[in-house]
Amino acid sequence: MKILDNKFFYILSLAIIFSTIFNYLNIEREASLSFVILLVIIGLLYKYLFTWHFDWPNVNNNIIYFLFIILFIFTYISQNVFLNYETLDWDIPSYLVASQEIKNGYLPNETQWESKGPLLFYFYNIFLLISSKNFLIFKLLNDLILFFISVILFFTIFRSTDNDYVKSFFSSLLFLLLMSQSWAVSEYSETFCLLFISLANFLILKVELTSSNLFLIGLVMSFSTLINQGTFIFTLPLIIFFYKNVEINKFIKRLFIFGIGLLFPHLIFVIIYASQNLLNIYFATYIQIPLGYVQSNYANIYELRVFFRSFHENIEPLYFVLTVLIFFLTVRTFQKLGNLKNIFFDIKYLNIAICFLFYFVGSHNYYHHLIFLMYFLSLMLLEINVNSQNLLIYFLLTISSFVFLQQNFEKSLNNISSPNKTFSEYPLKDLAIEIDSYFDNDDYTILALDYLLVPFYLDKQNYTYIVHPSNHFENFIVETLSDLGAIESNYIENILLFEEPDVIMCSQRMIIRGSPTQNPLYNCAVDDYRKNYTQLDTSKYVNNPNFNFYKDPYKELNVYIKQKSN
Repeated sequence: MKILDNKFFYILSLAIIFSTIFNYLNIEREASLSFVILLVIIGLLYKYLFTWHFDWPNVNNNIIYFLFIILFIFTYISQNVFLNYETLDWDIPSYLVASQEIKNGYLPNETQWESKGPLLFYFYNIFLLISSKNFLIFKLLNDLILFFISVILFFTIFRSTDNDYVKSFFSSLLFLLLMSQSWAVSEYSETFCLLFISLANFLILKVELTSSNLFLIGLVMSFSTLINQGTFIFTLPLIIFFYKNVEINKFIKRLFIFGIGLLFPHLIFVIIYASQNLLNIYFATYIQIPLGYVQSNYANIYELRVFFRSFHENIEPLYFVLTVLIFFLTVRTFQKLGNLKNIFFDIKYLNIAICFLFYFVGSHNYYHHLIFLMYFLSLMLLEINVNSQNLLIYFLLTISSFVFLQQNFEKSLNNISSPNKTFSEYPLKDLAIEIDSYFDNDDYTILALDYLLVPFYLDKQNYTYIVHPSNHFENFIVETLSDLGAIESNYIENILLFEEPDVIMCSQRMIIRGSPTQNPLYNCAVDDYRKNYTQLDTSKYVNNPNFNFYKDPYKELNVYIKQKSN
């Protein structure tokens, strides 16, 4: 009991330290709320993680803690190279705007529609509460998710290799290096899902499949599917694994208990949404609209090749790590072909196959759809059993780490060590302040057809029900929501012509799927047909080097303010 008491004391101390740091970094912090939420989260980790003693035979706890410290530091160095850029992807601002409605008492997708599951927005809302809506602190908090995933990966390897510290560490290091790219450092739904998918895979490999554990695995996977609907397909490897070496009756029992855990949280949300007459929106978000993404068919093999070549451009030794690893795995797979059953029931190979399926089913060539592949490729180090092959991979990973740190350490450290300075240089935050200065009170509306960080900073609901800029162009989304009566079929045109939001933000051109595209839905030159609007000069914001990591020379930042009536 003394050990547990000491651990609880350490955790309590960490809660106080982290809360103090967060309050120091953010002057507008609501200290008590931040502390309480942080303490609750760490308390849960204490109950479910730290009470799992490292009492396995021949385990040196000090080595494990030391390796975790290295992984923690490397997580924050690798994830914050691009912290000075305000925008890395337009998904995240959309999620932020959608999630802030929760604090106003609304359900996800009740007043602002986004294509992800409701649990993502509750996670976003919790992180926003802890950070007091400081976008930079919000980013730093999300890095903890990636660190926890690397820890789960470490333990998965560790328990599967008779306590191999080296392989466990390098597999986690490989994952963090793969996730250090610009497309991977944002707060994507896939990262949140991976936390639960990796935990479910750890449990299925390392615990006895009792009824309670099967229910727990189903529950953990349910959380993933409540974040991103597409991750339902990651239940397939688990189901196939349940069938391994058991009679059909036992398999059916396993499947039934797992299914109860998987569906129970969904049932709770179905009841909640039904009570608010939003069940049609819930089912449309989970069934009808995802099928539309599948039918889009934009993904292709060529883009996958471009994706892997991008590592050569950023961290050349890491590209060689991937090449060598894939070659060794291919050889290993051919060696196993004599017994296909070993491959078919091997959950590692099944997950790799599902990762590719997830990418192609997503149908948009988005690199962040490959985040799951980065994890399970790192896990495949388990398949490398030849010492010389392991040593070669470890050597290349060490070189990759040094190259990465040599290129990025100073920049990342500058971003982290001066967070207030970094945050103060975000241009859209300054634009939000300028927009707010035109109004005498907070009672004004904003139509943001792009640049969703502005309504987020202003704590404003977007004027349109659909939040994400690209979703306005997806006919299957607009038609589905229109059929449900959630929007009008020509809602943007009606707003621009017949309604008068106090602020209008839009862009007439943008790059869509690699091609410069003229906006076909509306005329963004609002002052051409609405003479009571004045356009702001936004050139200083667009030309700010911290504006956006991915430069789009075709995309404007048009902001119109409605003139005050005499």
